[in-house]
Amino acid sequence: HSNFQKQYHPNPGMFYLGTERIAYVPDNNEGVKLLKRLKYAWKRGLSFTVGTSLTTGKENSITWSSIHHKTSINGGAQRHGFPDDGYFLNCNSELDSLGVPQAIDCSDC
Repeated sequence: HSNFQKQYHPNPGMFYLGTERIAYVPDNNEGVKLLKRLKYAWKRGLSFTVGTSLTTGKENSITWSSIHHKTSINGGAQRHGFPDDGYFLNCNSELDSLGVPQAIDCSDC
């Protein structure tokens, strides 16, 4: 959704354009657990922020926050896809640093 930046954004009161993103998680036990944690982060506004896009250089854009997401099902880590042997470890570490509970402890996911 497009909207105006809040006080906690880089340019309060300035307009930003909304966007759509698609991310992928493997359909396995680790993926199901990670998805619970990602949903928790999403519900609390931890997945995106407003800033300058690293892809386009455009200011006042919706950008990914500090949680890495896979936007392709292939192409490897360098193309934000799979395979990526470090993905679960890295993504869970990023979620840990944001205080997102472990999937087993996550009743609100």
